[in-house]
Amino acid sequence: MEGLILGIDLCDTHSQISVFSPEKGEPEAILTGESESTSQISTVLCKLKGSDTWLIGYEAYRRALMGEGTMVDKLVKLLYKNGSATIEGTRYSAVELMGHYIEQLLALPRRKYGQEAVRCLAFSLRELSPDLLDRLTLACDACGLSRDKLRFLSHTECFSFFVASRPREIWPNMVVGFDLTDEGLDYYEMHVLRGRRPQVLEARREPLEEAFDLDVLDTPVGERMADSILSSCADRLLAKKLISSVFLTGDGFGSVTAWAPEFLKRLCNKRKVFEGQHLFADGAAIQAWDSTREESLFPYVCICEGRLSSSISLYAVRDGRNEQLTLASAGSNWYEARSSAEFILDDVQTLELMITPFATQRVEVIPISLAELPARPNKATRVQVIISFASENHVTARVVDKGFGELFPASGMVIRKDFLIS
Repeated sequence: MEGLILGIDLCDTHSQISVFSPEKGEPEAILTGESESTSQISTVLCKLKGSDTWLIGYEAYRRALMGEGTMVDKLVKLLYKNGSATIEGTRYSAVELMGHYIEQLLALPRRKYGQEAVRCLAFSLRELSPDLLDRLTLACDACGLSRDKLRFLSHTECFSFFVASRPREIWPNMVVGFDLTDEGLDYYEMHVLRGRRPQVLEARREPLEEAFDLDVLDTPVGERMADSILSSCADRLLAKKLISSVFLTGDGFGSVTAWAPEFLKRLCNKRKVFEGQHLFADGAAIQAWDSTREESLFPYVCICEGRLSSSISLYAVRDGRNEQLTLASAGSNWYEARSSAEFILDDVQTLELMITPFATQRVEVIPISLAELPARPNKATRVQVIISFASENHVTARVVDKGFGELFPASGMVIRKDFLIS
């Protein structure tokens, strides 16, 4: 293996890291903790007093409790808010703190496998936002990680890749999942729309209002209440659906067989039920491995949180022929889907972007008026069209005036249009 292929599930309370083994054809979770029996690593950071030594996880807690250092937690939330923390009189930005955490996290597989190089690293995150991903990228920069080796995936996408990597008999029909942690209770659905070329892998996540604090599981009364809540969720969410398998993940389900008999009874009704604590990290590692291959093992267009559900294109004349130029494709990761192209305007007053949802014939036209551009003779204006995304639904189109050589210098004018796609 030329470099480690990693998946990191980065959450505010706990994180996990998996390493994909091409030889075994599957990911392996890095176990840690006091007895090296858990894959969960607390998302906390501790700087030892009077030194530049940083610790994470259980050891960070232990040394901080002993008064040997200063601990910072909620690192993902801190990064999202672009906050900071002051330690021994020095102010550290959230990006710096996350950089230290990632560096210590990467030290675990590096020590175990005796490799320093990282071939690909995929982060799995509960929710994606441009600011969070930009700052996480900067934190990785501080660790010496090349940006072209990074991937950012939603939990929904990682769930999909994990399920799609299982034997086909596990998912002939819809597959669902429940994730129960201190951060909330999430429900997932995934199914393949067959009969299309390529086939469509469609998935979604639904945060459930019925979420509860895991502390309730510390008492018999709380366990019965939690079982009742989850049973009601199962009745509501699984009714009249043809479901092959159910996956349970999150530390809340670590001992589910001991406290949720009614919930499990509903799930096990002619379905396979699996419980595992590193589903998202494994899914990220699988996707990281697949991205290094010349040919994907997953011949699907993936439509889910983090992926575009529609293509964006426009018509242009090239070599005398009218062609449809695709600027963003359905199934692409929105964070990586930024594109640009340059055109010479030929009697064009309005730019028309065509929005085409995948596997449909419906086309929506988004007009962008070019009336504000400087008045010039026909074919004497060159423009750059830039497409970028703030999410899988929120698109920003920019038309930049590039002028036309020395005769018609660029004005620098930018026409911007923000719109939503389905």
